[in-house]
Amino acid sequence: MSILVSLTPSESKRLIARAVAAHPLVKKAMTQGRIFISNGTTAGYCAQELLCKDFAIERFACGVVTRGVPCLSPEERMRSIMIHNGKELPARPDMPQYDELTALIGEMGAGDVYVKGANAIDAQGNAGFLLAHPNGGSILLALHKVYAQGMSLLIPTGLEKLVASVPDAQRHMKGIGEYSFTFGHGCGYVSVNNGVVIHEITALAMLAGVEAFHVASGGVGGSEGTVTLVAEGTPEQERAAVALLKDIKGEPPTPSWKKKCSDCPFCCKYMSQSTSRPIAG
Repeated sequence: MSILVSLTPSESKRLIARAVAAHPLVKKAMTQGRIFISNGTTAGYCAQELLCKDFAIERFACGVVTRGVPCLSPEERMRSIMIHNGKELPARPDMPQYDELTALIGEMGAGDVYVKGANAIDAQGNAGFLLAHPNGGSILLALHKVYAQGMSLLIPTGLEKLVASVPDAQRHMKGIGEYSFTFGHGCGYVSVNNGVVIHEITALAMLAGVEAFHVASGGVGGSEGTVTLVAEGTPEQERAAVALLKDIKGEPPTPSWKKKCSDCPFCCKYMSQSTSRPIAG
């Protein structure tokens, strides 16, 4: 017996978020520690699951790939979330966002958990992050703590972002302003090899006990980015997996929400040379 299922990106993100909420490191930190949930759509689903809180996922993004280009979210986006002993700490609107990130991550240490979705993963467990902030954003702030103090790094990322090799990808990437032409915002890149990557396969193993295999990818008509899996287990495990998958099927896609090109300081060459400005706003 086995299960065949295709998961859209939003369905995958909901599944992965439930696994993050059930992860032993997270459950421990929810009772005695801090959990920092960095901006991003997959991380937004994690925040919803951990806090039983509903909000527009697109408002939790920071850098996004949308309408065919990498771009930034508007300044009105939600800020990253810190959870201390199970309670969400209030945001600090009096501080610039990057200063707030620095302060919040500076309060973390061993036993605490940093949650950040990646832009790429590979079969070796590496994760790659696009960097649009000139200082590298929250991921580089957090890595100081991860490396120096043993803070845990959880990387919830769907198999739609599977690449052949994250280290090879990093070798080909440039700095934000070093490309001869950019379709969208320029990005740097960092490869991380010591995080706990949680994707659909690990999520199904954690939540239902089944062994899943990634057998196909892609689709059309709103199913672009879909991953197709075959899952196998005992009858009890498969029933649990089917119930779980039925519950997440139909998760709506995340709407596009990007900064207006007129508000962007980067001014990518693609848009600056376009007279029609087809993706502005």
